[in-house]
Amino acid sequence: MRNLREIESHFWVATVSTAEGDFETEVIITTQRIKAYACECFTPGRRLMCAHIAATLLKLRQFLEQRAEEKRAKAEAARSNEISRLTVQSVLEHATHKALEAFVRDYARRDRDFGLALKTWFAGSVTESENPFLLILDSVIPKSMPAKGYRDPDFRRIRKALDGLETQLDKYENERDFRSVFLITIAILKRILPLQGKTEGNRQEALAYFTRLALDKLTRASVSELSPELREIIWEFVFELGEGGLLAAELTRPALRFLSNTETYKTKQAEIRDHFDLAPYPAQPFLLHLFIASLSRQQLPAYVIRVLEDYKGMPERIRLAILELYYLDQWETTIETGRHFLGAGVFEGRYRQEIEDILLIIAEKSGKSDLRIQLLKDRFLETGRTDVFYKLREAAGDSWDTIRQELIKILADKAAGQQLAFLHAAEGQLDELALLVEKEHSVQFLQRYEQYFFDTNPGFVVQQYIRLLSGYLDDHFGTPAAIYVRQQLNELWQKGKPELAVNISGQLVAAFKDRLYLAEELKELQPGRKRKTVLP
Repeated sequence: MRNLREIESHFWVATVSTAEGDFETEVIITTQRIKAYACECFTPGRRLMCAHIAATLLKLRQFLEQRAEEKRAKAEAARSNEISRLTVQSVLEHATHKALEAFVRDYARRDRDFGLALKTWFAGSVTESENPFLLILDSVIPKSMPAKGYRDPDFRRIRKALDGLETQLDKYENERDFRSVFLITIAILKRILPLQGKTEGNRQEALAYFTRLALDKLTRASVSELSPELREIIWEFVFELGEGGLLAAELTRPALRFLSNTETYKTKQAEIRDHFDLAPYPAQPFLLHLFIASLSRQQLPAYVIRVLEDYKGMPERIRLAILELYYLDQWETTIETGRHFLGAGVFEGRYRQEIEDILLIIAEKSGKSDLRIQLLKDRFLETGRTDVFYKLREAAGDSWDTIRQELIKILADKAAGQQLAFLHAAEGQLDELALLVEKEHSVQFLQRYEQYFFDTNPGFVVQQYIRLLSGYLDDHFGTPAAIYVRQQLNELWQKGKPELAVNISGQLVAAFKDRLYLAEELKELQPGRKRKTVLP
């Protein structure tokens, strides 16, 4: 036997010399068993150990025993040389169980933090209590909260206990011990949720972190990893928190998502319905949202609408319900419900815009182009906003001509002159825009759209100003009327068209020769003269 060496961890190679020649052997061996072996003498299909492997194993055993003995000798020598350096490990090795227990008990009495850490770490091994982790929190939470809140030392102990429970929570989760995870999480939620609502600032944020963590751990385990009994208990516990109004705002949506997951808890659909049916009207938001979320997951949007119809006189309730459906990813139901109540005129102002925005987001994210076009069209017809118009035109694509004609007809029927004029202007339909300007018979309307004609048809602008201002002068007299005319023509100066202003003022002065004040005022618009301020 020669050249025995470890190539990789637990992988040994050696050369065995015999009268028949040298054979290289390979062995994979751990402290528990021989995992694999091979020899050059093996013929195809051979599985049994040969003499060369046996010789290698014998030599390897001798080598490993010798090496272990050397390690023990070194360790003994090292311990004899460490008398001047006392370590925790060496003390634990030499201390008796009885002495160590007495020390821990005495030290825990004298040091509250050590005692708390000890109880938190080993609480899971206490089998006499139904939930030992509840007892830990009960031991650090004062029986009553002073008007000014807990003292700093009291809150620090609560925080230390929660930090210790978080460590245990991670440990049990890694070990897949879901019963212990359940006990810790319900202890945190039962005891800390009531405190969270009574604290403020950094303390409230600290407690909120642990309640979020607890709910997340409690509801995250997959169905296959939980027993039916434990699944039932978890569902009932989370439901009771929500129904009792104990869940903080940031925990409500995760709880609803968990409770309404019918793929996991199909047996709970009837129970949710029964709770809702027995609840006094109007049902509290948590129960209402849970019921409609359950209906939505069962593909029953018509029933969701029917339920919310009972709250038609409470638009805020319906708004919150639709938003909850959206955030729970129930988009199809959100669309049907939102459009139904928008069409019913339930929402006004910012509520209406908020629901429309939600539906537009869904339409964009889900690629529902027809829905997006319809929503943008409705919003433009309602508001006339230019940004909505351009979004609509972009979304319409090849169907824009058809949609534009539809918009023109609707706006014309509604006599929505401003929106119709904007549409004609944006589309470059100047002939139609000119007809509309004439029809509106308003100086302000003309001034809003006159820039579209400056280059293509300035004569139209002059004609309309003369028509409109002449009509004004027919009914108004004196200096105020002259000042008004000058102010309107001054708009053309401001827009860089003084020649048009001079042309119009000349025609007006000629048409109203008897108006001395008018001629005097309009002289201010002549080239080379210093103009008066626009204000009278």
